[in-house]
Amino acid sequence: MKRIKVSPEEPEPEALARAAETLRAGGIVAFPTETVYGICADALNREAVLKLYRAKGRDPEKACAYLIADAKTAERVAPPMPPLARRLAARFWPGPVTLVVPGRQEGETVGLRLPKLELPRALADIAGHPLVQTSANRAGEPAALNAAAVLESLGDTVDLVLDGGRTPGGKSSTVVRCDRRSVTVLRAGAVPQEEIVRAASDLTLLACTGNLCRSPLAEALLRRALAERLGCTVADLPRFGHRFASFGTMAMVGKPATEESVTVGHELGVDLRRHRSRIFSPKLLASARRVWCLAPNHVDFLLPYFAERPDDLQLLDPKGREIHDPYGRPLKVYRKVADRIARAVEKRAEELLGSDEGGPGGQVD
Repeated sequence: MKRIKVSPEEPEPEALARAAETLRAGGIVAFPTETVYGICADALNREAVLKLYRAKGRDPEKACAYLIADAKTAERVAPPMPPLARRLAARFWPGPVTLVVPGRQEGETVGLRLPKLELPRALADIAGHPLVQTSANRAGEPAALNAAAVLESLGDTVDLVLDGGRTPGGKSSTVVRCDRRSVTVLRAGAVPQEEIVRAASDLTLLACTGNLCRSPLAEALLRRALAERLGCTVADLPRFGHRFASFGTMAMVGKPATEESVTVGHELGVDLRRHRSRIFSPKLLASARRVWCLAPNHVDFLLPYFAERPDDLQLLDPKGREIHDPYGRPLKVYRKVADRIARAVEKRAEELLGSDEGGPGGQVD
């Protein structure tokens, strides 16, 4: 076993050449990442992969992730990633997130790790193809945070240790499974689950004037319609890539929905009793993938904020018709407005299911 000092951010060519030689010979190389130390082997060398599993004490039936040099390399080991995976990759790669995505064979999944540190990316680059990688410790033991811990845990089963000093992170990468419709955190790690789910989902906003009648009802009905189509709960919608909020262009903050809106909401099976009004802000608008307005004057008011992406600002009614404000009118008017909103929401829910791409996935404060 050899141990070489190396710079994690600017690895020396001599160290990389020695690592490449070791990998080509079927050996195992240990290296630091931005979280903990890892080990890798040539993914195309079956004996080398088995050797890595034996060193780790890992069940051969339990897959390891691939260490990749850049996002484009992912296409060599997996078909085009699902939209939610692409969104997470854009947000967290390079970084401490391992994405588990569908493989080329039916039912197959592939783990992909693109670390933030230059050293592990350089290892994958010099190999010319992905490397099998896992953490540099025996299964069930604590993660190794320095070269000495690697040696203590794995000993001579590792052929080369690239000693980059102590790693800054104390947690392994967060492992996230992404399929066509949802994300699931399989292992908590350096990136919290809440941050993963928020980044995976994009935000749809519903806008009216006071955020007391129309937009709260549209928000609630849209949540329910999409959850029914996805077969999930309303609370689970962010994991399926969708978040919703509503606001008013001239709202007073913190006001409850009108009594009539609560009543028609109850009649339609949604509960507006906890709703509190929100006013628009540039930050809120910038975080949204799209905004659906109830009337043309809302579009006109918000258009300056969407000068570079006007298609993301539309009326809720797909036919471009206004849904009038029932504020101060009798309950029967609220019911007619609610019926218009419900029909528009059903069509928009279908559009969301057909949407293939995500947006900023920003935060709602």
